[in-house]
Amino acid sequence: MINHIRHPLAPQIKEFISNSSSHRFEHLAQELFRFQYQHNSAYRRYVEALGLSSTSPSHWSEIPAVPTRAFKVLDHPLTCFPDAPGCVRFLTSGTTSESKGEHLLPATDLYELSLTEAFRQSSLPQLTQLHFLAPSPEELPHSSLSHMFGTLAKKDSHYLLQGEKFSLAPLFRAQEPLFLMGTALAFLHLMESHHSISLPPGSHLMETGGYKGTARELEKSSLYQKLGAFFQIQDQHIHNEYGMTELSSQAYATGTEGAHRFPHWCRASIICSRTGEELPCGEPGYLRLFDLANIYTVAAIQTQDLALMHEDRSFHLIGRDPSALPRGCSRSLDESLSS
Repeated sequence: MINHIRHPLAPQIKEFISNSSSHRFEHLAQELFRFQYQHNSAYRRYVEALGLSSTSPSHWSEIPAVPTRAFKVLDHPLTCFPDAPGCVRFLTSGTTSESKGEHLLPATDLYELSLTEAFRQSSLPQLTQLHFLAPSPEELPHSSLSHMFGTLAKKDSHYLLQGEKFSLAPLFRAQEPLFLMGTALAFLHLMESHHSISLPPGSHLMETGGYKGTARELEKSSLYQKLGAFFQIQDQHIHNEYGMTELSSQAYATGTEGAHRFPHWCRASIICSRTGEELPCGEPGYLRLFDLANIYTVAAIQTQDLALMHEDRSFHLIGRDPSALPRGCSRSLDESLSS
């Protein structure tokens, strides 16, 4: 981490993240856009190519959003600060014929505050035992998911995937309720290669999705039914985390039918694929996000995920655009465990 690089808006955004009663989102969004327009040359060229300027947007939802694939154009990295030794580099996975996306961070303090506060402020259970069906951050230093798990980890947490092999002894020893987290594909591979595991009563699971578009495919309802039977756990104790390498914040949902909700510093809208205009609640379209915690790159992100918004600003994911490339974290895990 390069400790001497600090974003001028970081203190204000940190305060906003920690204080949910604050109503300064619009002001901070406009200030962050102007900063990123000025200091992120690749983003500025993109905004100007759209015929816009730093004074064009009148609302956060009008701030130009870059598609996630823009993070793969490494000749013009989406960063407000120069790459330098010590920067944290999170990479999306890719095949040998596909470039990897890059999220470059000169410091991770706000990134880590965002994910810990999102987890704490959510309706997720705050259990004392957390275990991860994933490699450790030391094994995968460029994985944002492993970094997330490492940030959430407690003193007695264990990483149950080591050297592409499952190491499940901590699960069999567990006496108290635990929270087991991992990608959907990791859970699928575990269920197909081991006998069922009965977790202590009161335990919860969290899957991070990402299996659609890979060699493996399973509807959410089928996945949760399998997870419930394998771990002897009820549907309302199974959660989903929605996030991506290009973001700094996460949304959570509970149960097969649960809606996702981002924390108050990350706003979502649904965009028409033809016009780019925001759609009213109940109409499906592309999910667009504005994440205040993305201070070092670009805050406005256009995903390839289809969703519909509800009146309370929660949303239901419909699926991924069939023409989109498979999502990275889970695909790379699938390839390694299947080899």
